[in-house]
Formats: sequence, C-alpha cells, structure tokens
Amino acid sequence: MIGTNDFGTTGGFFSIPLQAAAVGVRARQASAKGHGPRLHQFIGDDRNCLIPLAADAALRAVPRFFPIVFHGPTGTGKTFLARGLVHLWNARHAQKTAVITSGTDFAREYSRAVVTDSLADFRERFRSPAMLMIDDLDRLQDKAPAQNELSHTLDDLMRNRCQVLITMKTAPLETVGLPPGLVSRLSGGLSVPVTTPGHVGRKAILVELLKLHGVRLTDQAMELLTGSSLLAPAGSTPGFGDLNHLVTSLAAQTGDDRSEFDIDDLRSWLADQQAARAIPMNMITRQVSKYFQLHVADLKGPTRQQRVVRARGVAMFLARQWTGKSLEQVGRHYGNRDHTTVLHACRKTEELMATDPAIRQAIDDLNKWLAAR
Repeated sequence: MIGTNDFGTTGGFFSIPLQAAAVGVRARQASAKGHGPRLHQFIGDDRNCLIPLAADAALRAVPRFFPIVFHGPTGTGKTFLARGLVHLWNARHAQKTAVITSGTDFAREYSRAVVTDSLADFRERFRSPAMLMIDDLDRLQDKAPAQNELSHTLDDLMRNRCQVLITMKTAPLETVGLPPGLVSRLSGGLSVPVTTPGHVGRKAILVELLKLHGVRLTDQAMELLTGSSLLAPAGSTPGFGDLNHLVTSLAAQTGDDRSEFDIDDLRSWLADQQAARAIPMNMITRQVSKYFQLHVADLKGPTRQQRVVRARGVAMFLARQWTGKSLEQVGRHYGNRDHTTVLHACRKTEELMATDPAIRQAIDDLNKWLAAR
C-alpha cells in the first residue's frame, strides 16, 4: 500500500504519480490551451498539503474517510487527480468495481430511470461498486429528486464501506442549492481544498513540462518564467492549464532548436507575448459594462452609486492587467480620473476579490472571456 511518504515530497513540493491512470483520464487542466506531451503526475506544494493524506486514504480498499471531497476552482486539477486516483485504486484492487460519473450524468440517468421504470437497474449501478467517483457534484444544485436519490446512495455506500470521491467547485458547506441532509453527508468525511500552486509548486511543474517539451532554460531564466505575470489571467494565480499553455508556446518558438534559453532570450520572448496579449481598453470597458448591465457612459461618468463604482473598479483593474497601460492612461480613459483614483480603485478591487464572491466571480468570468477573445 502506498503511503503519504511515497509521494515524493521533496524541496517543498510533492508528486503523486498517476501513470497507471493515463488511459481514459480527461486531464481538464491541460484542456484546449495546449496539446502534445502531458504530465502523468499531480504536483503540489504546501498550498495543497492535505492532498497526500487524501490520496493515501483514497487508495485503500476500505475508506478511512467517507466521502473524500476535492473542492476548488476550475483548472486546479481536481478532476485529473480524482480520476487518476480511481484508476490507481482499480489497478490495485482489480477484483473490485469502480464507477465514474458526474453530477450532470447522475441527475440525467436518474430522471431517465424514473421515466423508464428502471430504478432498480440505476440503483444497482450506483450502489454496488466498491469505488464511486462523482465529478462536478455541484451540478446537482436545485435538482431535488436527484439530490434525494444521491443521499440514499451515499447511505448505502457508507454502510457497505465503499470508497467515494467527489469533486466540487466549493466546499459542501459553502455550496448553494444543496439540501442540508446532503451537505451533512458530504461534510462527514474529508474536505480537501485544491488550489493553484505557489512559487515552489509552479517551478516544479514548469521543470517537468519543460523536460517533456525538450526546452532548456538557464537558472535565471527559470526564475523569471516562474514569476512571470503572463502565467495567468489578471487577478488569478496560474493553474496547470496556464503553465502548460505558456510552455507549449515557448516550445513552439524554439522549434527544432534545442539550445538553452538565457534570461535575455526569455525576457525578449515574454515581451513579445505581452504585446500580443494586449487588449484595447474599449473592449474591456464594453465587456465590463455588459457584464454588470450598465452603460459604457456609466463607467466613464461621475456617478458614485456603489454598483457603478465597483464595476468601474473591476474595469480599471482589468485594464491595468491586460493592456499594460499606465495609471494615468487608464484614468484618462475612465473619465479623466487621476492616477491616485485608479490606484485606489485597483487596490479596492483586489480587497473585494478576497471578501466578495460576486466580485471574485466577475473577475474570473471576465478573465475567461478576455483570454478567449
């Protein structure tokens, strides 16, 4: 049996090998942002310190925690990790059955079973396996019949001492639209935050990705790349998809030339990437006003209504991150405001991102739109 000490914890980061899980695993964090070679390991650091404990527990024949819930934003590797653990578990317990589904599919199959009078078959499928994984369980929000069915399913699986792995965007207690009974069941085991890695974890992931793509950097260039603002959209920390996208782009730049990138080479390449990524402020202004259901004139005008002030702050924050314009230039665009006003608005927006879920979601949604432009 693998233990937490077998996950290669060195230098402030850990690595969970998932080679046996490579076939059939949908590595979401590699997503459409980059193709080609992919890692078959989950790398994390002290930001994800509970993951080795959860992985060790998940690979046991009998659950130590019921259920194990991995929760965190899109792109942090929850699905890749959970599916990988299921495949590893299946390889170690080949005589047992594992089932992988999603919140959406569970609800759809339940509805179909009700309509076709095949609930017995449905329940046999989901209550008999020794391992059940449900991806994106929060998709069951406000689907009361399926939620009730899942509660009874979990009760049966717990009585039978089966393993259950769940992935969600938020912790059970923080998820809106789930009934108290289901929340209680989901919270009864181990809730594991899965977040984007810090500097140490980012560097470890980049090292492995660069090896896969055959790209060599000097130590100085490696430090510059690890700390680059290009690694992630504005207001967020980079996940695996962001890191993979940047390394894939860098590998495409080098082509067949496998000479070592020094810090000057990399700095020049990053500057070109930054220039290519720049977005016109007018585009940001239009999209922010549309998102908050305001007029462009509201963001540029004098009004001090709170909803307008917050939207204007978001627009200024994104403008600073995506356009490379100075505080003075951003201020002129938004109604000839001075640079101190812009600075205050950006700092206030950063504070709100830590305390206001609506602002945090707005930044996330707008970043995704801008990144996909």
